[in-house]
Amino acid sequence: MVIAERDKNESIAIEWLISTYSIPIHEVFIAHTVKETMTLLEKERPDLLYLELDMISNENWSLVTRNVKKNAPKTIAVTAEATFERAKQAIALGCVDLLVKPLDPVNINQNFRMALSLVTEQETPQASLVDKGEEEPSYRSLFLDRDLNHGEIGLMLLHPENNKKLADLHKFSKYFPFREPPIVLPLSDMVICLFRNPTQHLREEAWKILRDWETTNIDPLAAVIIPPNTVHKTIHDMYLSARRLLEITFFIGYSQVILPNDSYDAWQEIDPFLTSVEQREWVEMLNQFDKQQIKHKMHQEFLQMETPFPNPEKLRIRLTSILAQVRRFMKIYQLDQGEMEEHYMRIFSEILFNRVLYRIVQEMLLFLYELLDRSNTEEVFSKKDVIERGILYIENHYSDPDLTLQHVADAVGRSPAYFSHLLMKKQGTPFRQQLANKRVEEAKQLLTGTQLSIKEVAEQTGFRHPSYFTKLFKEFTTMAPREYREYMRNG
Repeated sequence: MVIAERDKNESIAIEWLISTYSIPIHEVFIAHTVKETMTLLEKERPDLLYLELDMISNENWSLVTRNVKKNAPKTIAVTAEATFERAKQAIALGCVDLLVKPLDPVNINQNFRMALSLVTEQETPQASLVDKGEEEPSYRSLFLDRDLNHGEIGLMLLHPENNKKLADLHKFSKYFPFREPPIVLPLSDMVICLFRNPTQHLREEAWKILRDWETTNIDPLAAVIIPPNTVHKTIHDMYLSARRLLEITFFIGYSQVILPNDSYDAWQEIDPFLTSVEQREWVEMLNQFDKQQIKHKMHQEFLQMETPFPNPEKLRIRLTSILAQVRRFMKIYQLDQGEMEEHYMRIFSEILFNRVLYRIVQEMLLFLYELLDRSNTEEVFSKKDVIERGILYIENHYSDPDLTLQHVADAVGRSPAYFSHLLMKKQGTPFRQQLANKRVEEAKQLLTGTQLSIKEVAEQTGFRHPSYFTKLFKEFTTMAPREYREYMRNG
């Protein structure tokens, strides 16, 4: 490379940037005058010329133009004058780009790499991944299960966490100085690179890609590598495996190079919905405004996982199940409107679309802390919904065989008659039916999820006499408890 720049400090800075950014330029020559520049161009015939346009006088212009076009394959022009005249000169020289001082190191890095990639394309056409006579892998190889893999192809998938960075990633991958030029296939949500007989340095190269990307981008990038093997019969199989491995970023985050791992092969089965016991646990933590316990619960369940990981989509469902309990809490304290309602909807969207689990958990905890702070104030507490409080009391005390309407009315500070009237008006069911519904639903859970006897199930759901429990259960389900258990277990 020849740097033609009158300012000696500028030329030193450019040399330093080449070294710092590991730009693959092995020899640098400096010129501070037009004469020195012309001599170096004729003698060295550089791959790349960095040319300050402001140093060229009108009488030297035609000489410089001829010499640059003859001896410099690619030129980056630089000027301190952002004028139309300078732009015309850069176009006349056939420059790759025109930079305006003061220069941004990031732009210099990108422009040098782009120019060098164009030199490489011009002098050495991209290596074909297939022998003569064979069809080169293409988009059809990714999407159609037809092109056989003989263990010679390596695949690298590049994916930005932020979708808005896809265009930048397409450009970045096109001009990145790969050791072994791959076939680069940009997709609508990622970039796929196919290598023929890649060296053992494919993983190291992926890490270099991530480092170079992060020098110019705040949003992180993930790389998935499928090394050459005969396990995947087609390139299409390799592509599907890479997409599947990409889902691991939900648990480990981005800025990662991911390779096949036996523990990533299958998802661990989990119940995506909260059990009745877990629902009560969440209700209790919220009602006690217990931030520390909520934080501990969230971290323990979602941030301390080991492989094999659960299916990310089932985990999202589980998070929405927790959010459903939070929703009920908001209704009780009449916070399901205004600013808190908007915050709730943002958290719901985070659960559905955020690509990294620990970010979802963090945002959810911040929301819960704010919600508890607001609901714990005396002003909000005084507006607490009477019916919601009453229903919550029933759900927390249904197992007490002595539970009566009087107990619930006392708990919410209303007379039994008035509370019964409000309950019928809002829920459409009297107290006894509300309580019976809850006890039967809990009994169903115990019958299908435990080995408890019918008598024990009756006792734990608030029935003094198993015979009455059996009678009421049959009224609600048309089956006796034992029949229900056998029916649910046998399908």
